[in-house]
Amino acid sequence: MRLHDVSKGIQGTDANILTQEQLEKLQSVLLMILDDLTGISEKYGLKYILIGGSAIGALRHQGFIPWDDDIDIAMTRSDYEKLADVIRSEYADKYSVSDAGDANNYGRLIPKIRLKGTEYRTVLEADLDDCGVRIDIFLIENTFDNALLRNLHGGACMFFGFALSCKRLFDRREVFKTLSKSSSFKVKAALGALFSFASLNTWARWTDSVYSMCGDNASKMISVPTDGGHFFGELTFREDLCESVSV
Repeated sequence: MRLHDVSKGIQGTDANILTQEQLEKLQSVLLMILDDLTGISEKYGLKYILIGGSAIGALRHQGFIPWDDDIDIAMTRSDYEKLADVIRSEYADKYSVSDAGDANNYGRLIPKIRLKGTEYRTVLEADLDDCGVRIDIFLIENTFDNALLRNLHGGACMFFGFALSCKRLFDRREVFKTLSKSSSFKVKAALGALFSFASLNTWARWTDSVYSMCGDNASKMISVPTDGGHFFGELTFREDLCESVSV
């Protein structure tokens, strides 16, 4: 199975818009991956929740949002690490796992479970060797219940996340020039040059370590720093986010 990018209005790229048939085929493969992931999670006592458009689709459409081309889930870091170990040891013939610790992941922090033997090469992942159809996993991170420590943790997450983003833009500035003409892109790319004393993968590992610095798996407060609101915008109580219902 080989698909291309769902990218509308991008000039200077070879991206193609998926046909409805291709999109439905992609969605069926994503559901198969999710079924396998659900089976593994139930077998090993792991938990995940649907988030973003995947949660909206499940509730509003009883499936995918019709034009959606991915599945996003969230897991605690401890459950993700167990899941990754299981997939790498027991399901390596079918799936690959990529996260911040992989040298060939080029600065990405959101782990992905990819189906081997498939290719879905998006514009934003054009530089990756492994572009299999994937499910994105947003990590639910512990943070400190003490307000001072929590704010220090959040500030460090914001800085390292921003630095990593700037460095990635700088390294891939030729590609991003075709995707964005905004002044903010140019500023971030310029700032990325200042962070070039370390490699992109080093920045990714540093950032991942900062995100996961709180080892208290029973903390009242948690965050999902890789999601759109970043650390402070995603800060909430563990009991509120980790309660779930089946859909």
